[in-house]
Amino acid sequence: MTNNQSGRNSALVRPQVYQFKLGDAVVTNLLEGYVVREDLHPFVATNATAKEVETLARQYQLPYPELEHSFTTTLIETAGKLIAIDPGFGENSPMPSAGLFAQSLTAAGYSTDDIDMVVISHSHPDHIGNLMTGGQPTFANAEIVYGRREFDYWKAGENIKDARKPTLALFQKVALPLADRIRFIEPNDTIAQGITAIEAFGHSAGHLAFHIESAGQQLMMLNDTVAHYVASFAQPDWAFSMDDDPDAAAVARRRVLSRVSQDHIPVIGFHIPFPSIGYVEATGAGFSFRPASYQFNV
Repeated sequence: MTNNQSGRNSALVRPQVYQFKLGDAVVTNLLEGYVVREDLHPFVATNATAKEVETLARQYQLPYPELEHSFTTTLIETAGKLIAIDPGFGENSPMPSAGLFAQSLTAAGYSTDDIDMVVISHSHPDHIGNLMTGGQPTFANAEIVYGRREFDYWKAGENIKDARKPTLALFQKVALPLADRIRFIEPNDTIAQGITAIEAFGHSAGHLAFHIESAGQQLMMLNDTVAHYVASFAQPDWAFSMDDDPDAAAVARRRVLSRVSQDHIPVIGFHIPFPSIGYVEATGAGFSFRPASYQFNV
């Protein structure tokens, strides 16, 4: 596997902010970063063949084996609070094309001091790395909200796979020191007005999705329930290589995608290409992601 960080495309200007209204709330997607990889297989499907993954990619006019894996943080301004969901790598980014949260936040007209609450879906590096900067909390005024199951799993640090030892070390560096200011939640708990935690265990031990409702309009934060905007939808039983429990992740993926497709709820996915929002349609045994165009602008 190789990652391309020095190619011509990495220097091109790209959108970093997308903002829209959801009922009485304002939702802002921020580009935290991206990485170009050359391993579409097995990265998005460890239990499929390379030929199967290539065939699907070609059907969607995607290159093979290259892919762009992006990272999107979402801000929700609602009921007088500014809430950040999964603030990204921050200074702990292992690549120069990520860790762009502060830059995108400034472009959106906010500062870290404006953020009242930071909500963590799970403890993987691209979601928690930005909790600390220079040994100090990045979000000085924010309450941290964390799933109890997820936090306790990484705090115990038992039976961690070798590939996840760096994740454990980062958790101990940036999340564990904040324990005394964390509000722990369970699935179905209300996080803030109109925001509810949804059980989506599998990608990580206590991975959560989040359902948002404001003035009768709904939105589902998929977070890492999906990994790729084609493969994870068309073949929801394909195992993402970063899923800690692939079988449980597949069950959660089907359950959440079935709900949003049946109820016509728009979705945001952390790894869906920026601006990372669209709709889900059931298609035979799987699903299809329909990127938003102007639906949220009119």
